[in-house]
This record gives sequence, C-alpha cells and structure tokens, in this order.
Amino acid sequence: MQNVQGNIYSWINRYRKPFLWVHGILFVALWFFTRPLWPFPNLILAELAEGLGGLLLIAGVIGRMYSSLTIASYKNTRVVKTEMYSVVRHPLYFFSFMMAIGVGLLTGRVELLVYICIFFFACFYPIIRHEEKNLESKFGQEYAEYRKQVPMLIPNFWKWTAREKMEINMRLVTRTILDGSLPLLFFPVLEIIEAIHG
Repeated sequence: MQNVQGNIYSWINRYRKPFLWVHGILFVALWFFTRPLWPFPNLILAELAEGLGGLLLIAGVIGRMYSSLTIASYKNTRVVKTEMYSVVRHPLYFFSFMMAIGVGLLTGRVELLVYICIFFFACFYPIIRHEEKNLESKFGQEYAEYRKQVPMLIPNFWKWTAREKMEINMRLVTRTILDGSLPLLFFPVLEIIEAIHG
C-alpha cells in the first residue's frame, strides 16, 4: 500500500507543472464562459473580497520570493530552520495557497474560490507528503525532529529565528523575481475579463 501511495505521490510531483497549467486554463475558462452560481451577495462584500484578494496575492508573491531566497542554495543539502522555515515547514506552499485564495476572491465568485481551494489541496498535499518522506529518508533524525517542532502549513510566528548573515545567489534572485512576478499578470487578466463581461 505504501509503495502504491509513493508511486502516486511521485507521479503527481513529476507532472505537477502540466497539471497546474491544465487546471489554470480550466479555471479561467470556467470564470470566463460560465455564469456565476454563487456570487458575493452585494457590492460592498464583492469590493472587500476583491481588495483582500489583491492583498493576499501580493503578500503571497512577496512571501514566496522571500522563502525562495531563504532556502537558496541549501535546498536538498541541509535542513533549513531559519526565517520562514522556522515557523512553517513548507512556506512556499503556504504562500502559494495564500495566492490561490487571493485569486479566488478576485473573481468575485464563491464557487471558484471553493474550486481553487479543493484543487490546491488535491494537488499539493500529496506532493508535500512525498517531499517529507524524501527529506526524512535523506536527513533522518534531524528532519524527524524538525517535523515535530515546526507546523506543516499553518505558520507559528512565535517560533521565528533568523540568521545574522545570508549568502545570496544573484542568478537565483533573478529567477525568483521572474517566477514570483508571473502571478501578478492576473491583475490585467482580471481587468480584461471584467471589461468583456461588462
């Protein structure tokens, strides 16, 4: 059973980028070509949801960039336990989920917000489980202790610790900024769809 589960996790991990693209296109198609099933009930709530969604999207982008820089060249070579990794084991996924909620709120449709949340957990929870098994087999007791002390997806900021110095790889910085900025393209897409829907 564990072997089958491991194969499923491995398969999802290997094909996650095409899987994300397919669901991204499906999400935009649902948003663009379907009528709202469950819109926010009034203009004030819709505007508040849109504002909160924009803040969550921007905060998620910044958080992902910061987390990527924190782990930098240490990925797969040591257990990083500082900065965001001191408060949550998977900060990149946490901030990705924050961005997903932001996108869902920006659509102004509760059913799309629910869809994106279900999709996120269906896709990323198996990946997280697979990664944790690999990290524990690679780093042994050190990672097992880290798992006990730091929550998986909900940050505990009381645990925050930081390094005094951090090496920065400029190639990684550039790639991180470019990758992290892509979700911001959602804002012009939102405006185009709103203009077409009138």
